Amino acid sequence: MQLRPRLRPQRSNSFLEAVRKVALAWLTAVTGLPAQVSGGAPDTDKSGPGKPVFEEWVVVVLDDKQCGYGSTITTETDTPAGPTYDTTHHEEFVVLRLGVDLKISQTYKVKEDAEGGVLNFDEITDAGSSVETTGVRVGDDMVVSSRGQTERYKLPRLAALGPEAVRRLSYSVPLKMGQPYCFNTFSAEYPQNIVVEKGSIVGRETRNVRGVQQDLWKLTSEMSIMPGVVATSWVDDKSNDVESLTVIPGIGELHEYVTDRAECMKQPEGAEIFASTLIRPDQAIPSPRDQGLAIYRLTAVDLSRKLTLWNEGEQRVLSSEPGMAEVEVTVPRYTPADATFSLPHADTPELHRFLQASSYLEVNAPEVQALGRQAVGEEKNPVVAAQLIEKFVRDYITKKDLNIGFGSAEETAKSREGDCTEHAVLCAALGRVVGLPTRCVVGFGYIPPGVDEPTIADTSEEESETGVFGFHMWAEAMIGPDEWVAMDAALGAFDVGHIAIAKTALEEVNPLIDLNAPVLQMMDNMSISVLKTVPKSEMPPPAPANAASPPAAPADSTTGSPPEAPSGPLAPTPPPAPKPSEVD
Repeated sequence: MQLRPRLRPQRSNSFLEAVRKVALAWLTAVTGLPAQVSGGAPDTDKSGPGKPVFEEWVVVVLDDKQCGYGSTITTETDTPAGPTYDTTHHEEFVVLRLGVDLKISQTYKVKEDAEGGVLNFDEITDAGSSVETTGVRVGDDMVVSSRGQTERYKLPRLAALGPEAVRRLSYSVPLKMGQPYCFNTFSAEYPQNIVVEKGSIVGRETRNVRGVQQDLWKLTSEMSIMPGVVATSWVDDKSNDVESLTVIPGIGELHEYVTDRAECMKQPEGAEIFASTLIRPDQAIPSPRDQGLAIYRLTAVDLSRKLTLWNEGEQRVLSSEPGMAEVEVTVPRYTPADATFSLPHADTPELHRFLQASSYLEVNAPEVQALGRQAVGEEKNPVVAAQLIEKFVRDYITKKDLNIGFGSAEETAKSREGDCTEHAVLCAALGRVVGLPTRCVVGFGYIPPGVDEPTIADTSEEESETGVFGFHMWAEAMIGPDEWVAMDAALGAFDVGHIAIAKTALEEVNPLIDLNAPVLQMMDNMSISVLKTVPKSEMPPPAPANAASPPAAPADSTTGSPPEAPSGPLAPTPPPAPKPSEVD
């Protein structure tokens, strides 16, 4: 085998993407059903009918437990236009989420031409909720489809190379200390753009690999879609892969060891990944539902990883400095009189992404359509409609647990099961059915001590007397220009125990990497101090809904690129949209 700096980190990234989704607590993007690994490894001929080019099997070890395996198989096929290469990557693993076995499997297949141009791909992730994404090249575009939705992305043929081309290119990377490398790669998990992987050869190192001392070459690399997550690999003098290590924020050390198929088929053990993502504040929030305002200090442990916080509307970043931010959360007090339009809202270009169907919000599915009409009835006021949807979804999802991953609205409508992610996407989809613009929010949710909240965490037996913050997801509905009302059907209501990181219309075919990237930076990397709370009874009267908002971004903070605030007939001249604040 030749030196392949990309393939090793890419496998780690595939697993990392799934584990990261699991670790986002109730923002679980890919958690699985309680299940056992089926032993259904792909047959070698599933890569295609051509001649074998490359094959590798690895076991996945987390917390010293063999929790799964991965395989990569490439074949070559002669065609009139020249050889093509088919690479199939498959992985299965089991983890524990508060003691519940979760099985995750992923298979992707990439076909590329002799120069490495990706011709088509197919990717399937199954974790209780099966998602298939396919893509085919049309000129300089990659046309990607998932769950009935199709997007066209500009991706010239040789801009992002397929796995076999990168493997061949890596032959020229010499094994010498300090040697850098950089590849523009194609990723089936992120087909909308080029994924840049860069790294270097660190040098030689004697390493104990599963009880055997070996003299190996050490490599490190980082991928553009996973900023701050460094993968380390070890190869022998002939460039044969031996081991890789990725330290996953909030999860721990993920090892992969090259082995044979027989070992990969052994029964896996699940490693607990959930509990370490919970954050215990310095003190409990007294009766969160009775508070109208709270101020928190968020402090980073690792200053190299950014803290990104939403900075608009009900949440303001009051101050920031490297590694620290103070944020104020206010509970809006909207009434039906605050609404500035009647349902349904016109599908304008400015608001289309907040009203359209998408791969996770199947607005046109018959089951979703029926539930939207059932939830809202003849109500035309958007404030009242949002309240009706929140209550309806909370009652409709009867099996509240952590057993489903990031299920779509249609899947949730059928299963009536899930955690906060399923509650959020169903709320957002039902709003769009009746012409109510919606979006979803990723952030933290607070669970008071002694509370069993099955969609997030159980603190009824926690030793901590302060409660916990965990990664959470909820929805919002627009009721007027730059005015959004929260819909948290999982917890029953929005309160001061909600800290927003990012907000999204979920319009992309595969939005999860972009949505979760800022969350990954904050996992296992912060403490939360409760500086102040103000009861609702002591809050000043609310300002009119169309009153000017105070400045959102403090002068000493840097900013990112958030979803833009909607404009259009509701707001002929809207102010510039505030942006999330990144604390360096």
